[in-house]
Amino acid sequence: MKNVITNPFVTGGYAGPDYFCNRTDETKRLASAVSSRRNITLISLRRMGKTGLLKHFKQQIEHKRKSSVVVYADLLPTMNCNEMLNSVSTALFRVRQKERNFMEKMFGLMASLRPRLTVDPLTGEPAVELKVETASEIKAGLDNILRLISEIRQDILFMFDEFQQIAKYPEKNTEAILRSVIQAYPVIPFIFSGSSKHMLEKMFMSAGSPFYQSTELMYLDRISEKDYSEFIKNHFHNAGLDIDDDSLHRIFRWTRLHTYYVQYVCSILYEQGSLHTGEAEVNRIFHRIMTDFEPQYINYRNLIPAHQFRLLKAIAAEDGVDQPTAGDFISRHGLTSPSSVSASLKSLLEKEMVVRDQEMWQVYDVFFSRWLQYHYSEG
Repeated sequence: MKNVITNPFVTGGYAGPDYFCNRTDETKRLASAVSSRRNITLISLRRMGKTGLLKHFKQQIEHKRKSSVVVYADLLPTMNCNEMLNSVSTALFRVRQKERNFMEKMFGLMASLRPRLTVDPLTGEPAVELKVETASEIKAGLDNILRLISEIRQDILFMFDEFQQIAKYPEKNTEAILRSVIQAYPVIPFIFSGSSKHMLEKMFMSAGSPFYQSTELMYLDRISEKDYSEFIKNHFHNAGLDIDDDSLHRIFRWTRLHTYYVQYVCSILYEQGSLHTGEAEVNRIFHRIMTDFEPQYINYRNLIPAHQFRLLKAIAAEDGVDQPTAGDFISRHGLTSPSSVSASLKSLLEKEMVVRDQEMWQVYDVFFSRWLQYHYSEG
């Protein structure tokens, strides 16, 4: 059945191909890797549409080949190996639960890990809980899961979303365990993905890492203005609305053509229902967004050390900076010293408040950057 939603500009989740903009080349590249049994790692900024692309690709595979099995596991909420195993086993159980005797088979293999079936309190869907205490149990659990997957006589694909999360687990040998188990099942293609470029590059490009050169790397870039313009105009037109080219260009500049922020602005504009969207309508929405998020941004200001907040203001004021430790930048914004700026930059990077994007240091949250410009830039 075709998805029907009120607002076509989705800002969370995946609503189907009708509400998904382009990514044709990226989808083809994923398909090529999977069909050739090559593992691939998808890297992007947060909220650039990475998870949407994975779910779009999953939908395409399942639609074209009804016998295909795609196991998607989001590791972002997980904090340790036990939670990772719960996430992976739950993902597998949900795609196979209608198969006769599957639960008995799965739980039989996992008997030593004391499995039990629970219900996710947020979604109401079934979930699997295991009890893992040692490295050998972690390895055994993963091995049994992949053995179950490999025994399914269908086309299989496994997706690990936000894979960099495993580097934060207290169990320091997680990467080595995962790599050794995955290597034993070459018939199963894996897509790893994540939004921390430096962490993922360290995992897959550092010679000492267990996953060194084990996958093809794919970087997700912005959707082109041309493709996004066509997508937005078509949805406005289908609703009897109109948006002019100048307004679209302003939206793309204000959002840095970053998928989530473009979608958010267009969602509100669409919701307003103006027959024609021009400069005045776009300005009102920009102001509304900054007002709506202001309590959150004031909270940032109160929690972030003063020297770090001054650096955020300076970066936002210039809409990005190439060399934040350069003397002229420090002088222009009343910062202290290159060493102090460097220390603040490192802390803000760890907090994911700043990011290196398009050869510039930027405030990561685009709306926060615009709020800082609006309230603290001179002139």
